Amino acid sequence: TFASVFLEILAGLLFALLLNKTFPGRGFLRVIILIPWAIPTVIAGRVWQLMYQYSYGVINFILVTTGLCDSNVNWLGSFGTAFWAIVIADVWKTTPFVVLILLAGLQAISPDLYLQAKIDGASMIRRFTKITLPLLAPVIVVALIFRTIDSLRIFDLVYVLTSGGPGGKTQTLSYIGFRYFNNDQFGMGSAVSVIMFVLSFGVTLLYIYS
Repeated sequence: TFASVFLEILAGLLFALLLNKTFPGRGFLRVIILIPWAIPTVIAGRVWQLMYQYSYGVINFILVTTGLCDSNVNWLGSFGTAFWAIVIADVWKTTPFVVLILLAGLQAISPDLYLQAKIDGASMIRRFTKITLPLLAPVIVVALIFRTIDSLRIFDLVYVLTSGGPGGKTQTLSYIGFRYFNNDQFGMGSAVSVIMFVLSFGVTLLYIYS
């Protein structure tokens, strides 16, 4: 959750700042960037699974062909690579959602504030830290809440990519709850669901009151 949300907020802010500028093809780029979010998660997971495939996956093909790796990498077969494989797929899938929220927040900021700051001699970095970030902070909090809750209960990508493996190292709370319910252990499954609710509720309060 920490890794995914951090990367999504960072990438989402960068793309939102870019798409908030006026340049040729901006409308087309706004549509293109939303495609990953529009794709059903199970389908996106299957596509990434094929890309990570050990023998014929395109990622290994590119790495070996360009000489970045001497041999194929078992992306989904070891914990270190499987963890980041899930994170990367999740970031690719949901960053457009963050971009959409932050872009709406950026467009609500009056251009007159930036014009006045330019007249006063404020640099680009100072305009970003003194105008953009403070005014965008409430929107960032909303994006953080949505994405943290979604990331805490991630299931689809884990189920498709690793099924909780290798050796149960990439199991999430949702996946653990699914296994309990699937094995008719409804008490344990319900307990996991309650834990997820308490975590989500606690994180939401932390974001709002911090």
